[in-house]
Amino acid sequence: MKSATPDSTKGPSRGARLAALAVLLTAPALAATVSTEAPPAYGVQPEFQLLRFGDVTPNGWIREQMIRDLKSGFAGHLPEIAPFTCASGIFGANRNTPERYQNAGGGSWGGAEGMWWKGETEGNWRSGFTMLCLLCGLPEFRAAADAKVAELLATQDKDGYIGIYGPTLRFPAGNLDNGELWTQTTIFRGLLAYYEATGRKDVLAAVERAVALTMSHYKPGATDPYGPDTQNHNLMFVDVVERLFDLTGNPAYRDFGVYLYKDYSKEAKTDISLATLLAQDHPFIGHGATTYEGLRVPIWAGYASGDPVLIAAGEEALAKSWVHVSPTGGPVSDEFIENKPSDPEKNGYEGCGEKEWMTSLLSAAQKSGRASLAERAETTYYNSVQGSRLSDGTAMEYVSTDNQFRVDGAIMNRRVFSPAHEDVANCCPPNFTQIGPIFVRNMWMRAPDGLALVLFGPSDVHTTVGGVKVALSEETSYPFSESLQLHVDPEAPVSFLLHVRVPSWATSIDARCAGAEIHRAGDWLLVQRTWQKGDVLQLAFGSSAQPVPANNGEFYVRKGPLFYAVGIPAIMRSIKDFPVAGFHDYLAFPVTWGTARYALPRSAAGIPELGSFKVTANPKADAKYPWDAPPTFLTATLLSLDSGKTETLDLVPMGAKAATLRRMTFPTTP
Repeated sequence: MKSATPDSTKGPSRGARLAALAVLLTAPALAATVSTEAPPAYGVQPEFQLLRFGDVTPNGWIREQMIRDLKSGFAGHLPEIAPFTCASGIFGANRNTPERYQNAGGGSWGGAEGMWWKGETEGNWRSGFTMLCLLCGLPEFRAAADAKVAELLATQDKDGYIGIYGPTLRFPAGNLDNGELWTQTTIFRGLLAYYEATGRKDVLAAVERAVALTMSHYKPGATDPYGPDTQNHNLMFVDVVERLFDLTGNPAYRDFGVYLYKDYSKEAKTDISLATLLAQDHPFIGHGATTYEGLRVPIWAGYASGDPVLIAAGEEALAKSWVHVSPTGGPVSDEFIENKPSDPEKNGYEGCGEKEWMTSLLSAAQKSGRASLAERAETTYYNSVQGSRLSDGTAMEYVSTDNQFRVDGAIMNRRVFSPAHEDVANCCPPNFTQIGPIFVRNMWMRAPDGLALVLFGPSDVHTTVGGVKVALSEETSYPFSESLQLHVDPEAPVSFLLHVRVPSWATSIDARCAGAEIHRAGDWLLVQRTWQKGDVLQLAFGSSAQPVPANNGEFYVRKGPLFYAVGIPAIMRSIKDFPVAGFHDYLAFPVTWGTARYALPRSAAGIPELGSFKVTANPKADAKYPWDAPPTFLTATLLSLDSGKTETLDLVPMGAKAATLRRMTFPTTP
């Protein structure tokens, strides 16, 4: 069976999927139990709802990676590594006043812009750290998250204000470069996740008071949320009001979010303002991270309002993106997009761009129910994201490329492995701490008739369906294996439909569950059963090595969810030491000068022939940290274009430690 390609932005609606299911069924009609959690009033109801943060938790290697990132990676130590930008206390006692403007420590910004830059950095880290602590399940980290939240709530003023400015600077008229809405966005995301995971109503109340104050100052007819320059991050306050609307059902949040986008679109200055999106001949040219984060705003605004013009703008936002995104999921964003197509070695992508692109894809998948969008988000996380960081979590690149022959400080010193990048801008590492938690929370979603398994990987779920508590555990080493066991344990028998995403790369599907009816409808498997304790769904996807065209005329090698590389042995050269042991800035150079020039075997039809590629076990595999040493290799015989001889090589996943330097695209043999 063949699914839609990952580039597809369209998929069957829920109605079409259920109609297909009805045709397939030979048994009596299914009796699905609808969730008792009524969704809020959208103009167009999203296909899925997010579960509460913390309902989905990682297990297996994903959990181990998060724990290591907190214990010995930059995610757990940014305040000590970069105290000027991640431990400034700018949200509390050190709120700036006109007499105390401070440079952010990133680039050359000073004054109010320097202050919001510092607020963005510390806010993003605090939110990422909080979410990681909540998900990893260790008491000491839960205590650390509790302490960080308590510390932040203690800064709230009597009028409800939480933010980075003293009374004389906040909510200014005509000076929106101060990033008031943006810095609040970065900190409120983490506070809302904390509320969802803990049920602490005082935390929700604190955020609602702060947001009500902000909305009262930036409402229609009051202060313009953007001022003369709409090319800024203030629009992303929509993330906050969207989640508040979903949690509370209060239409004031929905209406304010739609207003923020319409006001942003008064002038067609940016990639994602309404008129620019609807102009099909206007490509993306702007700041990468700003464009990719903004993609999810018109998509949400269209669903929230039901406005067909906004819905069309959301579709255009996705349609204009594909040319800029690498097959591995890296969106062109070496600061600016500039209408550049993806290129495996010329046009890089930033850590911030990856996080925002993945987040926007998942937001679109949740609303549209399109499996293809979820697959592209999964591809980003398991390939370009892992390939942008050191496997031990101690450093990442500001800008990465798929083919990475050396890391030598290019692109204004952005091609460096660093835990902070403070000499350029300490934005990517703090933002990157959120990418794993965002991925995990979106692995499972609520469907009107049950639950949806959206992203594959080791995870646990604790939620309710039809008023019955249900625990699910996905046991798998995915993406290093394409099979899984899903254990379903409800407190009492409960009937619901399980939607399981079908990957486009799957060459076969083997799904088994005693007593269940299993059918395929488009890009989803629909598994119906009255679930009881001890039920197990066994699922295995077939896969084979497949060539994927690159924009340089060469081909990537993909098997299942992973893209594979010829690793180039590297020398890591430390060029800066940080005040915490184990943290450095690194350049990376090949042990032997060269770029691993190999060619793929070619069929008589002139296309790559990968049928001889074999999966072989890695005797040094590390099950706990598989990116350090993956469980398998993809073994192939390739032609060396340097020696003219064939060589048998072990290709490794893009994110593997052995692929810190790598070749990922190959020509075919002459």
